[in-house]
Amino acid sequence: MSSPSEEDLVAIKRLCRFLRGLPRLVQRIEFEDFAPTIVKAYVDSDWAGCRKTRKSTSGGVLMLGDTAVRGWSTNQAVIALSSGEAEYYAALKGASQALGFQSMLKDIGLQTSVTLFSDSSAARGIIHRTGLGKLRHLEVGYLWLQAAVAKKRLQVRKVNGLENPADLFTKFLTAADMWKHLHCLQMASEEGRADVVPMI
Repeated sequence: MSSPSEEDLVAIKRLCRFLRGLPRLVQRIEFEDFAPTIVKAYVDSDWAGCRKTRKSTSGGVLMLGDTAVRGWSTNQAVIALSSGEAEYYAALKGASQALGFQSMLKDIGLQTSVTLFSDSSAARGIIHRTGLGKLRHLEVGYLWLQAAVAKKRLQVRKVNGLENPADLFTKFLTAADMWKHLHCLQMASEEGRADVVPMI
């Protein structure tokens, strides 16, 4: 915002066109007879997506049962030297969000397990090994996820890249792919205004 560029103008025009065509997005939450017992975190990254800084983007979505409860898209703090490393940093963000959410649920009496879904074989390989391996430039502070998986605080599973809803938070998608992921998150476009929205 402090020093906008021509690229920023193109991006804001794209956003305005999108919002004009989609004035209302509604999330449906299905009520269940039992409390969900699994927190699912879907993660993805866009390696070196920022052309200025070459920083990568971490994206993800937390789901409690089949309901999306949180999504994020953030620039990574460090410059990843490979796509696998960028995916690992995205997994770190997702795991920390999921474990924090699990802790909050425990405070209100809900016992849940955590499963982290990634479409990156390289990231899952880093998570399941012990130590740095070839990634000796990683700081030791980033290895807590390996310990958490070893202690069974969470599980890591593969998700097909085309079925990963975290893609919504890391890259431009075709309309068909965007709607496929939004449908997975139980979101849909509707006409008009909600009855509870005040008139301006």
